[in-house]
Amino acid sequence: MPIDDNYHLDFARQSNTMLKHLDDVRKYYHYYVAMDRRPPNLSQKSQVMVGQCVHQILLEQVPVDELLCHYPPHCLKSNGAINPKPAKEFREAMQSEGRVVVKDEDFKRIMEICNAAHQHPLGRLLEREGTAFEQPIYWTDNATGIDCRACPDFAYNTGTEVLCYDLKITERVAPQQWSRVARNFSYYQQDAHYSSGLAHITALPVRFVFWAIESVWPYRLAHYEYDPISRERASESHQRRLAELARRREKNDWEDPWTTEANFLAVDPWDVPDTDDELEGFDEEEGTEG
Repeated sequence: MPIDDNYHLDFARQSNTMLKHLDDVRKYYHYYVAMDRRPPNLSQKSQVMVGQCVHQILLEQVPVDELLCHYPPHCLKSNGAINPKPAKEFREAMQSEGRVVVKDEDFKRIMEICNAAHQHPLGRLLEREGTAFEQPIYWTDNATGIDCRACPDFAYNTGTEVLCYDLKITERVAPQQWSRVARNFSYYQQDAHYSSGLAHITALPVRFVFWAIESVWPYRLAHYEYDPISRERASESHQRRLAELARRREKNDWEDPWTTEANFLAVDPWDVPDTDDELEGFDEEEGTEG
């Protein structure tokens, strides 16, 4: 079943995305404390939309014909291009019915990605009995008392450990490329947050696995995990972030130090040319080399 919209609007419990916004304290304050600003909405971007549709088809098992639809003729110009005004009205009407309007090329991509997943060993994991798909979890962090939430893509409790899987739809899945993607989006924080939640509620060790699915031909899949030392560092970073949030809540401190204090700049010796030293081998009077 699709995740209830109330889950995403529950700002009393900290999600991984909310904690990442704590990197910019003032924005966090406006998004989740004063709530006079809305976090960025990226859902209309083509890449994000494709990823969301793949999640709904693979994880929520929403039938394709109930989720996706194409632009009807009245939304197209004579040359086949999309006519903006009627197309927008049609998208809004379909959105109210829980449907997504896609271009032909996006429809093909979505279906190719889903087919690649089903033909891969990942497909067997998606069909395994006893797997919980997109089931929200809630917990209170033992160290800070902060209420948290997460929604793993799918998880499986073996009785001795919890296997938590996350799908990433991306154009770059080769190791050298995807390692940069993981670094840029701080995926280690997601591992730490979700793993903490599952460990809290099950009292079992958690193994967190990313499945990166290529969103362009040839639609390859790759399996990624952080090594044990990296996961330990990520867990420590996660605890420091929660502790910082607890401190700011207690002090009602939502200012960046650099906005309330003097900031000093430094000039390194190599930043300033030394005008006292003559250029070697240059005769100043003659203007020629000596």
